[in-house]
Amino acid sequence: MIARRHVFHVAGYDPYDIEAQHRRFRRELEKFATTWNVAASASDVASNAGVTAWTATVRGPNWTVETTFEPLDWHDIVRADLAAPALPRLAAGAAVFADFVLSGTFLRYFAASHRYAFFFLVPFLDVVLFAVFSALVGYALAALASTGVARAVVALALAVGLFWLLMRWPGRRWRVEQGLADWIFARDYMRGRRSDIEARLDRFAERLVAGAKAAKADEIVIVGHSLGAIFVVDLVTRALARDPDLLRRGPALAVLTIGATIPKIALHPAGARLRDCADKVAREPDLFWVEYQARDDAISFYKFHPVTLRAIGPAGDPAQPLVRRVQFHEMMTARDFRRYRLSFMRLHYQFVMANAQRATYDYFMIACGPLPLRAIAHAARGPLDLLAADGSVIAAAPAAAST
Repeated sequence: MIARRHVFHVAGYDPYDIEAQHRRFRRELEKFATTWNVAASASDVASNAGVTAWTATVRGPNWTVETTFEPLDWHDIVRADLAAPALPRLAAGAAVFADFVLSGTFLRYFAASHRYAFFFLVPFLDVVLFAVFSALVGYALAALASTGVARAVVALALAVGLFWLLMRWPGRRWRVEQGLADWIFARDYMRGRRSDIEARLDRFAERLVAGAKAAKADEIVIVGHSLGAIFVVDLVTRALARDPDLLRRGPALAVLTIGATIPKIALHPAGARLRDCADKVAREPDLFWVEYQARDDAISFYKFHPVTLRAIGPAGDPAQPLVRRVQFHEMMTARDFRRYRLSFMRLHYQFVMANAQRATYDYFMIACGPLPLRAIAHAARGPLDLLAADGSVIAAAPAAAST
């Protein structure tokens, strides 16, 4: 069993700082403790020698685990992107749309997951919708107030003003600018144009190597959520380049990708570097990698392998990573699932939130529970097969899962 664990967590394209992540962690940890009938507590955020982290202690009847939770933080890069002027973002967004359509990547998205293809379109369609609506309203109102050249000037001014308002409401609620910035960022990263994230990934790799060398944990789990899954395979590749023996000494290392969007870049003709990184990580015999996918998560690729880039059949795919298919309705109450059924972002975040019901996948059981990620992932029903109703570890080994 695991007594000490170190979790490196890489979030997606989110502007949330470490304090916000810590507040969510504490709130969800309480929910996790209730669901699994365990005792749990989390420390305050602490910074030491440039490392910012907190500790969670969880106890069951026959186990205790102390987890160091270290976010590999890059929210400042996201916030800087979102603070940039809007007009250049709109121009860059148009270039991204043209790139992904003309390169055939959009059609590959549609073949891999039609829902993800729709997700790709959403921010661009929102901008077009706002622009057309603003132009029509501006022209109609100008016709009431002026004629000739003056009408055109007034119509343009009204259309621009209305478009600006729509980008703020409902645009901010719909995360239109964040969606555009996300795609712009992904394209620039794919093409090697973001020195800021390259430097940050180097630092993340150094933290992983240092954590492994410190050998203070029984298991190190590197978690990548959403776009963060792309960074995880990149930073692990960088860490292995720095220390080729990283996986052959010290604590066991495991990779967890959830709500992952690796094919977002890997399906683009220019995504060769990421494809190589994913392939190298998948081929490491001493590294365990599992990806959990959910049908109701439209912001990821369901039943699609992140390395082979092919559909996963009923029997699964023998290539690493192991891909487990899970269902959000099994993790949430029936009321909450109905409430959030069409809230794609809320469902996307369920992967990093506590479950209201015991289920095959449980983020907090992986991060704070007593069993290695490999054991949880290979158990047919995950932690349901490994823990009893009172929260104690079951001694008998369960049957392995195939997908």
